[in-house]
Amino acid sequence: MSNSKILIIVSMLIFFSGCISLKPGGAKSAKKLFETFYVGEEGTQYFIKPLVFSNNQNKEKMLIDFTFRYKTEIKDSVTVNFSLLSPNIFKKIDSLSLSNSANTIISQDFNLLFNKKEKKFFNSRFSAKISLIEFKDMFTKDDWTINVYQPNFSITYVSGNKTNKAIKTLQENIFIIL
Repeated sequence: MSNSKILIIVSMLIFFSGCISLKPGGAKSAKKLFETFYVGEEGTQYFIKPLVFSNNQNKEKMLIDFTFRYKTEIKDSVTVNFSLLSPNIFKKIDSLSLSNSANTIISQDFNLLFNKKEKKFFNSRFSAKISLIEFKDMFTKDDWTINVYQPNFSITYVSGNKTNKAIKTLQENIFIIL
Protein backbone atom coordinates (compact mmCIF):
# COMPACT_ATOMS: atom_id res chain seq x y z
CA MET A 1 0.00 0.00 0.00
CA SER A 2 1.30 3.42 -0.83
CA ASN A 3 1.93 6.09 1.78
CA SER A 4 -0.82 8.30 0.37
CA LYS A 5 -3.44 5.54 0.75
CA ILE A 6 -2.35 4.89 4.35
CA LEU A 7 -2.50 8.62 5.08
CA ILE A 8 -6.02 8.86 3.61
CA ILE A 9 -7.23 5.85 5.65
CA VAL A 10 -5.71 7.18 8.89
CA SER A 11 -7.20 10.63 8.22
CA MET A 12 -10.64 9.12 7.63
CA LEU A 13 -10.40 7.07 10.83
CA ILE A 14 -9.49 10.16 12.85
CA PHE A 15 -12.28 12.17 11.22
CA PHE A 16 -14.97 9.54 11.83
CA SER A 17 -13.84 8.76 15.37
CA GLY A 18 -14.37 12.46 16.18
CA CYS A 19 -18.02 12.05 15.21
CA ILE A 20 -18.60 9.27 17.73
CA SER A 21 -19.75 10.41 21.17
CA LEU A 22 -18.02 8.92 24.19
CA LYS A 23 -20.85 9.97 26.57
CA PRO A 24 -22.92 7.18 28.06
CA GLY A 25 -26.53 7.04 26.84
CA GLY A 26 -27.96 8.27 30.15
CA ALA A 27 -25.89 11.46 30.09
CA LYS A 28 -27.39 12.51 26.78
CA SER A 29 -30.95 11.86 27.87
CA ALA A 30 -30.51 13.61 31.23
CA LYS A 31 -29.89 16.95 29.55
CA LYS A 32 -33.16 16.55 27.67
CA LEU A 33 -34.96 16.35 31.04
CA PHE A 34 -33.63 19.47 32.75
CA GLU A 35 -31.72 22.72 32.35
CA THR A 36 -29.46 24.49 34.81
CA PHE A 37 -28.71 28.18 35.14
CA TYR A 38 -26.08 29.82 37.33
CA VAL A 39 -27.77 32.56 39.40
CA GLY A 40 -24.80 34.02 41.28
CA GLU A 41 -24.95 34.03 45.07
CA GLU A 42 -28.12 31.93 44.99
CA GLY A 43 -26.30 29.01 43.35
CA THR A 44 -27.91 27.10 40.51
CA GLN A 45 -31.46 27.22 39.23
CA TYR A 46 -32.85 23.91 38.03
CA PHE A 47 -35.70 23.64 35.55
CA ILE A 48 -37.13 20.14 35.17
CA LYS A 49 -38.85 20.00 31.82
CA PRO A 50 -42.46 18.80 31.62
CA LEU A 51 -43.15 15.23 32.71
CA VAL A 52 -46.24 13.56 31.25
CA PHE A 53 -48.86 11.88 33.44
CA SER A 54 -51.97 10.18 32.07
CA ASN A 55 -55.47 9.41 33.21
CA ASN A 56 -56.04 5.96 31.77
CA GLN A 57 -59.84 6.12 32.00
CA ASN A 58 -60.47 9.15 29.81
CA LYS A 59 -57.17 9.76 27.97
CA GLU A 60 -56.57 13.10 29.71
CA LYS A 61 -53.00 14.24 30.28
CA MET A 62 -51.15 16.34 32.81
CA LEU A 63 -47.87 18.03 31.94
CA ILE A 64 -45.96 19.12 35.03
CA ASP A 65 -42.65 21.00 35.34
CA PHE A 66 -40.60 22.15 38.31
CA THR A 67 -38.22 25.04 39.04
CA PHE A 68 -36.03 25.48 42.12
CA ARG A 69 -32.70 26.88 43.28
CA TYR A 70 -29.96 25.18 45.24
CA LYS A 71 -26.47 26.12 46.37
CA THR A 72 -25.15 24.29 49.43
CA GLU A 73 -28.27 23.68 51.52
CA ILE A 74 -31.97 23.21 50.94
CA LYS A 75 -33.72 26.43 51.94
CA ASP A 76 -36.03 27.18 49.05
CA SER A 77 -39.32 25.97 47.65
CA VAL A 78 -40.19 24.46 44.30
CA THR A 79 -42.41 26.25 41.81
CA VAL A 80 -44.70 23.67 40.26
CA ASN A 81 -46.42 24.54 36.99
CA PHE A 82 -48.84 22.10 35.46
CA SER A 83 -51.24 21.89 32.56
CA LEU A 84 -54.38 19.80 32.64
CA LEU A 85 -55.29 18.75 29.10
CA SER A 86 -58.94 17.81 29.32
CA PRO A 87 -62.31 18.25 27.58
CA ASN A 88 -63.31 19.98 30.84
CA ILE A 89 -62.13 23.46 31.70
CA PHE A 90 -60.60 23.88 35.17
CA LYS A 91 -61.01 27.28 36.80
CA LYS A 92 -60.35 26.25 40.37
CA ILE A 93 -58.61 23.36 42.09
CA ASP A 94 -59.11 22.57 45.78
CA SER A 95 -55.94 20.54 46.24
CA LEU A 96 -53.37 18.40 44.55
CA SER A 97 -51.50 15.42 45.95
CA LEU A 98 -48.27 14.09 44.49
CA SER A 99 -47.40 10.66 45.86
CA ASN A 100 -45.47 7.46 45.44
CA SER A 101 -45.15 4.38 47.67
CA ALA A 102 -42.94 6.26 50.17
CA ASN A 103 -44.04 9.91 50.17
CA THR A 104 -46.97 12.29 49.68
CA ILE A 105 -46.96 16.04 49.07
CA ILE A 106 -50.24 17.96 49.30
CA SER A 107 -50.70 21.50 48.04
CA GLN A 108 -53.80 23.66 48.41
CA ASP A 109 -52.64 27.04 47.16
CA PHE A 110 -52.89 27.45 43.37
CA ASN A 111 -52.85 30.27 40.88
CA LEU A 112 -54.70 29.82 37.62
CA LEU A 113 -52.34 31.07 34.93
CA PHE A 114 -54.63 30.63 31.91
CA ASN A 115 -57.22 28.53 30.13
CA LYS A 116 -56.80 27.97 26.42
CA LYS A 117 -58.64 25.81 23.88
CA GLU A 118 -56.31 23.46 22.00
CA LYS A 119 -58.06 21.29 19.39
CA LYS A 120 -60.52 19.10 21.31
CA PHE A 121 -59.05 19.78 24.77
CA PHE A 122 -58.71 22.72 27.12
CA ASN A 123 -55.29 23.52 28.52
CA SER A 124 -55.82 24.72 32.09
CA ARG A 125 -52.45 25.94 33.41
CA PHE A 126 -51.81 26.35 37.16
CA SER A 127 -48.90 27.25 39.40
CA ALA A 128 -48.15 26.37 43.03
CA LYS A 129 -45.28 26.12 45.53
CA ILE A 130 -44.18 23.03 47.43
CA SER A 131 -41.36 22.24 49.84
CA LEU A 132 -38.03 21.40 48.21
CA ILE A 133 -37.20 18.99 51.04
CA GLU A 134 -40.42 17.03 50.43
CA PHE A 135 -39.91 17.22 46.67
CA LYS A 136 -36.38 15.80 46.98
CA ASP A 137 -37.79 12.87 48.98
CA MET A 138 -40.23 12.06 46.14
CA PHE A 139 -37.26 10.98 44.03
CA THR A 140 -36.50 8.01 46.25
CA LYS A 141 -39.19 6.09 44.33
CA ASP A 142 -40.65 6.33 40.84
CA ASP A 143 -44.21 5.30 39.94
CA TRP A 144 -45.76 8.62 40.92
CA THR A 145 -49.48 9.36 41.15
CA ILE A 146 -51.02 12.82 41.04
CA ASN A 147 -54.56 13.45 42.26
CA VAL A 148 -56.32 16.70 41.40
CA TYR A 149 -59.29 17.50 43.64
CA GLN A 150 -62.21 19.75 42.77
CA PRO A 151 -65.36 20.33 44.86
CA ASN A 152 -67.35 17.49 43.27
CA PHE A 153 -64.76 15.06 41.93
CA SER A 154 -61.12 14.09 41.63
CA ILE A 155 -58.95 12.96 38.74
CA THR A 156 -55.98 10.62 39.06
CA TYR A 157 -52.96 10.85 36.78
CA VAL A 158 -50.24 8.19 36.78
CA SER A 159 -46.68 8.09 35.52
CA GLY A 160 -45.95 5.75 32.63
CA ASN A 161 -42.75 3.89 31.84
CA LYS A 162 -41.13 6.87 30.10
CA THR A 163 -41.90 9.21 33.01
CA ASN A 164 -40.68 6.61 35.53
CA LYS A 165 -37.38 6.37 33.66
CA ALA A 166 -37.16 10.18 33.65
CA ILE A 167 -37.73 10.30 37.42
CA LYS A 168 -34.94 7.77 37.96
CA THR A 169 -32.59 9.73 35.66
CA LEU A 170 -33.38 12.97 37.51
CA GLN A 171 -32.58 11.27 40.82
CA GLU A 172 -29.24 10.09 39.47
CA ASN A 173 -28.32 13.48 37.98
CA ILE A 174 -29.83 16.15 40.28
CA PHE A 175 -31.30 14.91 43.54
CA ILE A 176 -28.34 12.77 44.51
CA ILE A 177 -26.32 15.99 44.99
CA LEU A 178 -28.88 17.86 47.15
